[in-house]
Amino acid sequence: MEELSHVLDVLTRTKKALEQEDTKELRDLSDKTIHSASVYQHTDYILVATIIYTLSKIVERKYKIDINSWNIFSKRLNDLLSLAIFSIQKKRHTQFIKSLYKIKNYIENYSEDSKPFIKELLRKASINKASKIYEHGISLAKTAKLFGITPWELSEYFGEKENPQIKLNKTIDMKIRANMTMEFFA
Repeated sequence: MEELSHVLDVLTRTKKALEQEDTKELRDLSDKTIHSASVYQHTDYILVATIIYTLSKIVERKYKIDINSWNIFSKRLNDLLSLAIFSIQKKRHTQFIKSLYKIKNYIENYSEDSKPFIKELLRKASINKASKIYEHGISLAKTAKLFGITPWELSEYFGEKENPQIKLNKTIDMKIRANMTMEFFA
């Protein structure tokens, strides 16, 4: 029950953030949903997080994507989000899932000109969110399976990301080590 109220809250806040074109709020909502997805390992949460993250990127790059009728696009998205919210409130899980896929399909197929760009955004969003799940301690194979991506795609993403622990693994220059040893014994 707690999960449903969480998703309800996230989708309600997503509508508001989309209306205000608040990319930071959308990314934060996506991250919060990923946390829940890692706890419950539920594909519905993963889809919600991926959609919200993709929306943040679309809002962020709306001029580059060239969505010429942004108001129509965002209104339709908010209508679809309302349908998802209504489905949760009425505890209609199947309808909720259908509405999530309607949102995803609407985003993907909005414009033929932007279709390849948005498909790539959705793919990258999936990989990005999968990496967050993996960072929560879920195995690489299970994470990849949850997101419908290959373990290779996910591990490739980690290869591109700078790992903060790498700095801890670097060796110190030999001259500096020699000086440190001399100071230690002096």
